[in-house]
Amino acid sequence: MTLETHFRSTTTGTGASQLQVFVSRVESTTRVILAGELDAASAVSLSEQLRHVTADLVDDLSIDVGLLIFIDSTGLSLLVSLHKKVRALGHTLTIRDPTRRLFQITGLDEVLNVEPGQ
Repeated sequence: MTLETHFRSTTTGTGASQLQVFVSRVESTTRVILAGELDAASAVSLSEQLRHVTADLVDDLSIDVGLLIFIDSTGLSLLVSLHKKVRALGHTLTIRDPTRRLFQITGLDEVLNVEPGQ
C-alpha cells in the first residue's frame, strides 16, 4: 500500500512558509520527502504529520531533505527530536541529503545518520 500526502503550511504576519510533505509506504519501508521551507512556522504542522507517521511505523524511517530550500534551527531541532523518538521505538532514522553540508557545519552529522540523497 502506498500513501501519499500533500501538506501546506502558512503563517500569519509578514511572511509565509510553505512546506510540502510526501509520505510513501511500501511494505515496511516508510519514506518522507520534504520540499520547500522547514522553519518555525511549518515545523509545528510537520511535527503533527510526523506523529501520525511514527504511530504507524513498522520499520526504519527515511527523511529526504534534498528539496528543502531553507531549514532553520527549529527544523533541525525537530529532526533531532524525531531521531530520538524513532530510536526509542527501536528503529533507525536516516536523513537523506545530497550535500550534507548543513549537517556537517552544525555537527549534527555526528548525532544523526545522514546519507547522500538517492
